[in-house]
Amino acid sequence: MDRHALDELYAGVGSLAYDPLMLLKMVLYQYLKGRRSPATWFEEAKLNEAMQWLGRGYTPARRTWYDFRDRVGGVIDRLHKQMIQTAIDSNLLDPVIAAQDGTSVAACASRHQMINKGTLERRKQLLGQIIDGKYPPSEPLPRWIPPTEIGRRDLAQRMEYAEHILDERIRKNAAKTGKKRKDASKIYVSLTDPEAPLGRDKMKVFRPLYTIQIVMDQSSRIVMSYCCDAVVTDSGTLLPMIDQTQELVGGRVKTILADSAYCSALDLLGCEARGIYLLGPLQSNSFTEKKKQAKTNQQIPREQFRFDAAQNCYECPAGHKLAYAGRERKQRHGGQSIWQFRYRCAAVHCGNCPLAQQCLRSGSSSRTIKRLKDQDIMDAHRAKMADPDVMKLYSQRCQTVEWGFADARAHRGLQRFHGRGLDRARTETGLLVVAQNLLRIDKLMHSAINPVNIPT
Repeated sequence: MDRHALDELYAGVGSLAYDPLMLLKMVLYQYLKGRRSPATWFEEAKLNEAMQWLGRGYTPARRTWYDFRDRVGGVIDRLHKQMIQTAIDSNLLDPVIAAQDGTSVAACASRHQMINKGTLERRKQLLGQIIDGKYPPSEPLPRWIPPTEIGRRDLAQRMEYAEHILDERIRKNAAKTGKKRKDASKIYVSLTDPEAPLGRDKMKVFRPLYTIQIVMDQSSRIVMSYCCDAVVTDSGTLLPMIDQTQELVGGRVKTILADSAYCSALDLLGCEARGIYLLGPLQSNSFTEKKKQAKTNQQIPREQFRFDAAQNCYECPAGHKLAYAGRERKQRHGGQSIWQFRYRCAAVHCGNCPLAQQCLRSGSSSRTIKRLKDQDIMDAHRAKMADPDVMKLYSQRCQTVEWGFADARAHRGLQRFHGRGLDRARTETGLLVVAQNLLRIDKLMHSAINPVNIPT
């Protein structure tokens, strides 16, 4: 490994520092053991013989470990890129088929201490009075007020930042349509980690969290690219991750395996433009689809209506036409949008139709069909995924990227981030990926030297 990036972390200022390469070895060993706290590294460096051997007797102070954790975040992407290039040069990585998935990880913040705009303004006003000495000395201080002056000023800064984050969330909420827009008093922010968005984790607990995305090679199980973002959804992350991966591996990826969250019309168009063969179900994991299937009086699905592109209309199973009735722009993740067209049957036909009870919703006088601008691409993709050979290839996805997240949670302690803020969450993600890849590449190298004899 080229250690120049590590040496730059401590170059030019201060006294002679600990060798950053030794510190990195010790940290990666701790990550493989599932210990991601710098306070734990401090104790382990004094007591663990493996740590003493890796660090050649180093016993840095607790503050040194925290400082190194924050410093190494600036070069972890470069170290990961070097590792991927080493794997390619050693013929351990041939990234033709890759799999992508994401998972939510709890932020280092309490799920019980989230406040809205009104509470934040009242707390800011009260904290300002205490800092300025205008708060009555006889009155008891609230429990959330830090006991020291430094702590109070730090809290004041975090409140300013939290207010900025909360105002942005309120603005985005106001831009949503009526059904999706929430009451502004129900938009919250966490004071301990304002950057962390609020959502439900894998255990359906509402809390501050971050979302990790990884792209893993199908054959070697090496994580080729990763990211950690302040979002609560996987939507809109496929194309940026593909571009990031292709840059790291020189455009070698040809096929991507993903779940339904990554298979929208915009994703299919983007993959087609990039020459990527995308495999993934359409709405197979959708909560809305499950609700539809659970209904006893299911509506005749859109697939049983025939679309006539020449006349720009639909024909229902009873032979009536659904004429074009207008269009609307549907917003998608990342500021993107797509046109959605509406087709409606005349009420006179639906009222006398023998299929009306199965076709119309309660209280509706005519049937309406909605069609996305690139519906043909989605229909072709749905037909492709029905092919048994394609499904056989897609079934390998759960053996790769899901394995990576299972290993991270079960063996590396990835249940909650240790550091606060998006930058530290990204650093922890990068260190975890480098540690996993280090272990995987080591096993692949040993397998190449001593291949397993397979009986014939």
